[in-house]
Amino acid sequence: MPGDIRALLLDDSNFDRARIRRLSQRTGLSIQIDEVDSIDAMDQAVINENYDLILIDYRLPVGDGLIALDHILQNDQNRDAGKIMITGNGAVDTAVQAMRGGCHDYLNKDDMDEDVLHGAIINALTVARQRRLQTSELELQQSMIKNALLDAMKDQELRDNVVTMFKQEFDSMTALRKARLSDLTPAEIDVLVSGFSDEDDFIFH
Repeated sequence: MPGDIRALLLDDSNFDRARIRRLSQRTGLSIQIDEVDSIDAMDQAVINENYDLILIDYRLPVGDGLIALDHILQNDQNRDAGKIMITGNGAVDTAVQAMRGGCHDYLNKDDMDEDVLHGAIINALTVARQRRLQTSELELQQSMIKNALLDAMKDQELRDNVVTMFKQEFDSMTALRKARLSDLTPAEIDVLVSGFSDEDDFIFH
C-alpha cells in the first residue's frame, strides 16, 4: 500500500462528494482526494496527474460510470490505478459490468460508511497491484520465450524441434502449418508469443 494515497473522485453531486471526502478522512488512511464533477473534467485530471485510486459514480448527467471507466482505461498514466465504481442501491447488474470492465471493487452509495469505504480502497489497491505484477510477469515470460525462439533459430536441430512444437500446438492454424519458423519475422514471433498464457508449459533451458 502507498503511504499516501492520491485519489480522484468523479461525482456530479456536491453533497455526495463532501460525504465521501468526510468518510475517507475517517478510514485512517492517508488519502488526498481530487474532485471532478464530469467525465470531461476527469479526462483533464488523468492527463495532468498520476492517481493510485479512482472512484467513479455511475450516475452522471452526461455519460455514465462505465463510459468514464473506458476513458480511464485509455489513459496510459492511470489505466493501472485502483478503480472503484459507486452505484445506487440494488444496482447489481451495473456492479457486475463494472467489475468485468476493469474495476477492482464497487460500493453501494446508500450503504457506504467509513469501514466499507476503507475495505473497498484496500481491496482495489491490492487487486490493482496484483494485476500489474501479473501483467509484468507475463510480459517478462513472453520476452523470454521470444528470445529463446530467436536463439533456437540459429541452431538447425533446435529450429526443427521448435517448428514441430508449434505445429502440434497450433494445428488448427493453416498458415503456421505451412510456414517455417526461420521464415517468420520478429514481429510475427511477437504475435505468436502474445498468444501464450501464463499457464502455457513452454520451458527453455
